[in-house]
Amino acid sequence: MRAKKALHQQIYDDLVSKILSGTYKVGEQLPSESELDKLYNASRSPVRQALAKLESDGYIYRFQGKGSFVASRTVSEAWTRMTGFKLNYLEQEGHLSAKVLSIDQVTNAEIAQLYHVEASRLLTQVSRVIYIDQKPIIYIHHYPDPNIPIKVFEENDDFVVLGEMLKEKMDIEIKEVEEEVEPFITDEEVGKHLDIKIGEPILKITRISSDTDSNPIDINTHYVNTNIWKYKVNFR
Repeated sequence: MRAKKALHQQIYDDLVSKILSGTYKVGEQLPSESELDKLYNASRSPVRQALAKLESDGYIYRFQGKGSFVASRTVSEAWTRMTGFKLNYLEQEGHLSAKVLSIDQVTNAEIAQLYHVEASRLLTQVSRVIYIDQKPIIYIHHYPDPNIPIKVFEENDDFVVLGEMLKEKMDIEIKEVEEEVEPFITDEEVGKHLDIKIGEPILKITRISSDTDSNPIDINTHYVNTNIWKYKVNFR
């Protein structure tokens, strides 16, 4: 005899079914926790467990004091949920665009060491800018895995989310993200690309994105205009 599913799993499965069927559409707010309690004749604990799993699996995103909303599955991939810019990507997806500025072959001993290749190995460097409503918000230098052909970036020069592009073109999935955040005083190069004044304080973030086997897939440094694009981390 098959064991009965736990109540939180039943709630989760039903909500997933309603999201996938379009009963709850992208951007639509789910019923409140108290409403879900009544709907499923459940206490608050299994409802919260179900909502936490929905958020973890990328079906919803939650705003403190506002509720739970159905997420677009295009930007709710694993890496997006691991970054401090998660809510920005979820809220602003339709307003984002990107442009590759240059694709070069360079040497970088520090990056080479992280990829466990010789310091003299030529690495691909992809420099690009991400925009929101045509206003630059992030200036990035990517150093992708040396085994990824440079033509992947030459043929796809307008990708917004690297993880999505690599999944679609190379079937490479990002599963882990490590970020180092530090203050940065805008210099001439960064100021030019972000259209902000030299000397203005912004964030510099170094990110290592890895695959399911914890192998680095992309190492990048990005400079963020936090007057527009806020970095926020929620702990639950």
